[in-house]
Amino acid sequence: MSANLTLSTATIAKVLHQLYGLSSRDIAFLPIGHDPNASVYQVTDIRNKKYFLKLIKGDIREVGVKIPYHLTSCGIEGVISPVIDKNQQLWMREEGYLWTLYPFIESQNGYQTVLSESQWVSFGQTLKAIHSLELPEELTQLLPREDFSSKWCEIVRGFDLQIKTNKFDDPISARLAVFWEEKRSEIIRLVENTERIGEQLKQHKFNYVLCHADLHPGNIVIDKNQNLLLVDWDSPIAAPKERDLMFIGGGHRFKHVDIDAFYRGYGETEINQVAVTYYRNERIVADIAADSTEILGEKGSQEDREVRLYLLSRQFEPNREVSVALDNS
Repeated sequence: MSANLTLSTATIAKVLHQLYGLSSRDIAFLPIGHDPNASVYQVTDIRNKKYFLKLIKGDIREVGVKIPYHLTSCGIEGVISPVIDKNQQLWMREEGYLWTLYPFIESQNGYQTVLSESQWVSFGQTLKAIHSLELPEELTQLLPREDFSSKWCEIVRGFDLQIKTNKFDDPISARLAVFWEEKRSEIIRLVENTERIGEQLKQHKFNYVLCHADLHPGNIVIDKNQNLLLVDWDSPIAAPKERDLMFIGGGHRFKHVDIDAFYRGYGETEINQVAVTYYRNERIVADIAADSTEILGEKGSQEDREVRLYLLSRQFEPNREVSVALDNS
């Protein structure tokens, strides 16, 4: 859960007025997200227009703010652009925090609602437009580039050794250890698949495109006008298109997946199934590493660590991400 930071609503209102000329009527903390260094709020101005405010303690990933702004400036629909301030800036540092402001979109995500056939087509069209866009050099330089050298495999192997040799007094860590022992063979297969296939793909020449890289159902939202939007651009990457396409039919919990409709929107394309397999394995390994780091490190709140354990274990359920990745490896 995001942290409710120490700033008062009066201070937030004052800064918003200074930066954006925005007169706030209501500021409500939103207990969503899993970043302990971030806090998000719904801001309503005196004209009843709503905004989504994100405050970050630390540094901002410039590319995650600049990419959606650039996409919307290029006429690509289905992306929410940050609001620029009085000085034409996309973010700014005030009161010890980095501030970014977005329009607040009343919506349901792909976990909550069934995407219609036309919305799956729209999803494909939007993603194709993004993959086809040639970025300016400034943004290209900011984007990380896929090298098929997953750092997560070494981290997961380290946790595997730790769990085999340690006893845990902390109850959540102990539950993770029990779960890990039950699923160890699958976890190690995921790591080995990622390492083996990654070495193969290093020898392949790909066309690198802008990828969102995190197109799970929570980041696909439908607004009140039934428009589909791709949100949360925190981790874009220059990579083969399969980095994004692996989510389509990858076992992620959409209420219904219409692969045919998606590709009617995306258009005919040659898909490297080896790359898809790599990304499905690598993504789970990355999740295992990130979730285990928070659980075993005991740095987050008990609630956050419980959520991490739940999300990690859910991927191993039948017909979910792990079974899809391993069945096709």
